[in-house]
Amino acid sequence: MDNVICVHEQDAGIGWKHTNYRTGRAAVVRNRELVLQSIITVANYEYILAFMFNQAGELIYEVRATGILSTQPIDEGLKVPWGTVVHPGVLATYHQHIFSLRVDPMIDGHSNRLVYEEAVPMPRDAFNPHGTGYTTKETVITHSGGYDTNYDTNRTFKIQNTSSRNPINNKPVAYKIHAPPFQKMLADAASFNHARAEFADHNLYAVAHRDGELYAGGKYTNQSRGGTGVRGWAARRDDVVDADVVVFVQFGINHIPRVEDFPVMPCEIIKVALKPVNFFHRNPAIDVPPS
Repeated sequence: MDNVICVHEQDAGIGWKHTNYRTGRAAVVRNRELVLQSIITVANYEYILAFMFNQAGELIYEVRATGILSTQPIDEGLKVPWGTVVHPGVLATYHQHIFSLRVDPMIDGHSNRLVYEEAVPMPRDAFNPHGTGYTTKETVITHSGGYDTNYDTNRTFKIQNTSSRNPINNKPVAYKIHAPPFQKMLADAASFNHARAEFADHNLYAVAHRDGELYAGGKYTNQSRGGTGVRGWAARRDDVVDADVVVFVQFGINHIPRVEDFPVMPCEIIKVALKPVNFFHRNPAIDVPPS
């Protein structure tokens, strides 16, 4: 069916649970998700795209890749270093699936900023005698550009509104971005692939909002020579502090085919989450009725 979305609810396991070790009594609630899903067929592949809203104020964007591999014939017994023989005489070449999720936030208004937070070890001294303490430091993204995660420092990007404060700790209301690591585009920097997939060389892009700038790869990707997508917009170096900022979040799969992907590929699942940080007064799911 064309131009259709599927809307449904589903059980997603435990939402929260605790057992009081003193009394042995347990409290547990289920996590129920509202799912808005669509499926697109792109030549040989299907992409199942779902926005999932849960009762803890979180938004999860889930992509499932399935369908059939793009294959070519190969002489039996011949081996090549750029693909996998998935059936006698059938070669499936290595390839990448890189997605870009456009996030146009309005966290308590349009005056938002993008920051990243990193965890930093504390020096071992009389205050920290066992050397186990650590602190966090926050860096503000001041201008449009491409930015990367750093898992060695737990670098976490957050979208904040500094004019709206949490009454518990007076920190800015925010949502943080959880995205899985992925290998950046392997195609040569001078290739058409690299020029057209303008989003594929950074984990995240931040740009100032402009009407019509909706597609990270530009409006006509397959005919593009580059320069009409998010890399070009970021090169303007717009001020994005306390502004109408737009964030493009990248994630993907480096697909080294296996025999088990043939003849039809089981779903490969990747998720991006937007989680509230000091946005609510407490756990929003605390009042979910117990199962």
